[in-house]
Amino acid sequence: MLITIISVLPTVRLVMQALSDISWHHPSSLSKVISQKNTWLAFNHSIYTSFMAMWVSLFLGGALAFFVVLSDIRWKSLWVFLFMLPMMIPPQVTALSWLQLMGPSSVLLKTLGMAPALGSKQPLYSAWGIILLMGIQHTSLVFLILRSNLLYIPKELIEAARLNGASQQRVFIDIIFPLCRNGLVAGAAVAFISGLGNFGIPAMLGIPVSYYVLPTLIYQKMADFGPTMISELSSLSLIIAVLAVVAVWVQHHFQNKMTLMSAQGKPFKFELNQWRLVVEISLAVVLLVYFSYSLARFIE
Repeated sequence: MLITIISVLPTVRLVMQALSDISWHHPSSLSKVISQKNTWLAFNHSIYTSFMAMWVSLFLGGALAFFVVLSDIRWKSLWVFLFMLPMMIPPQVTALSWLQLMGPSSVLLKTLGMAPALGSKQPLYSAWGIILLMGIQHTSLVFLILRSNLLYIPKELIEAARLNGASQQRVFIDIIFPLCRNGLVAGAAVAFISGLGNFGIPAMLGIPVSYYVLPTLIYQKMADFGPTMISELSSLSLIIAVLAVVAVWVQHHFQNKMTLMSAQGKPFKFELNQWRLVVEISLAVVLLVYFSYSLARFIE
C-alpha cells in the first residue's frame, strides 16, 4: 500500500497528464515535445553527461571501495564514514562552492598562486564541468554498493589461490574482479540514474552557457506558464522516467546477484606493506578534494 501511494500513483498520474490531450484532430503536448529540437538536444546532453559522470563515479568509487575493503589500511570505519558524507551535501551547494573555489576570487588559489586572471572563462561552465562534479557527487553511491559486494566475496577462494602461489595481482584479476562485476554494473546504473535526475549541478553550470539537460529544460519550460505547460512538463518527465526505469531494472537485476556468493563475513586483506602509508595519504587527498569547497569557505 505504501509503495503504491509513494511510487505507483504519482507515476500513473504523470502518464495520464502527459497523454490527457491526445486527439486525432490536434497535435498533443506529447507530440509537440517529441518533435521539438531542443527536447532531443537536452536528451542527448542528459545521456552524455550522465554516462560520462557514471564513469568518473565508477572509477573513484571502485578504487575507494577496493582499498577500504580489501587492503590492510588502518581506521577503515572512519574512512567509510567520511566517504559517505558527500551524500548529505545538496548538488547545488557542491556546484556553487566549486565555482567559488575555481574562480579568480578564490583565497585558496590565490594563496597557492594558482588563481585565474580576472575576467577569464570559468572552466566549470561546460559539459565537462557538469560531468566532473556529478561524478564526484555520486561517487559515494558506487562506493556503498561495491563495498557491500566485496564483503560477500568468499575469503576461502582468495586464501586457496594465495596458497597455490597466485600473486595479489592475479588474485585480483582472476577472482575478485569477476566476482564483483555485478556490483560494478549495479553501482554504474545507480550513478547513471542519479545523473539523469540531478538538477542542481546542471542548473548551476549549464544554464549560464545555455547547456540544457532534461531536468533544466523542464525548469525552463515552467517559466512559460502556457495552457499546455503542465502537459509538456509531464511529457518531458515521462522521457526521464522511461530512461530511469531501464536503468533501475539493470541495477536491480545485477544487485540481486550480489547476494548469491556467500554470507557476509570478514574479507581477505591484501597487505600493502610499504605502500600502506602512500594509500592512506592518497585517500586523505581524495577526501580533501571532496571537501575542498568547505575548506575554501572556512579560509575565506
